Amino acid sequence: MRCFVAAWPDEPTRLALASLADDVRQRIEHRRVARADDLHLTLAFIGDLADEVAFDVADSVAKLRFKPFAWQLDTLGFFEEAGVVWVGATDATVRPLADLADRVRALLDEMHVAYDRKPLAPHVTLLRGVERFAAGTVAPILWRIESIALYRSAPARQASRYVRVTP
Repeated sequence: MRCFVAAWPDEPTRLALASLADDVRQRIEHRRVARADDLHLTLAFIGDLADEVAFDVADSVAKLRFKPFAWQLDTLGFFEEAGVVWVGATDATVRPLADLADRVRALLDEMHVAYDRKPLAPHVTLLRGVERFAAGTVAPILWRIESIALYRSAPARQASRYVRVTP
């Protein structure tokens, strides 16, 4: 199964992110809007894992303790090569995310689980298939990150769905 470690927003945050995606969607050409239920923050992309390894990783990630913190999303950005419009942050609220991602990646290293070692670029994907987009700021959305988990991509008719892996 294709796996990644991520934080999932609580309901009010998810609704605020979905509303933002809907607003941006109406203003630009795109191929696909991220499903509201699939909006998330990836801390480490792993890729394919055997089921038994995935269950071990899920258990270890669930036991990883950290002090909850707030992440303020206030910036719209664009990954031109990928054609992705995202929302993220430019302020100090990114530092706790980087620290948490470092801890997750250290755990994966200890478990000898390979993952994408690109530097963390904390963001939530809103739209895909965009050719041009001018970055800017938005009204802040405060996301209190209290837990993380291992998720897998489950193939679906239109686009993959994301499902939490439970040990």
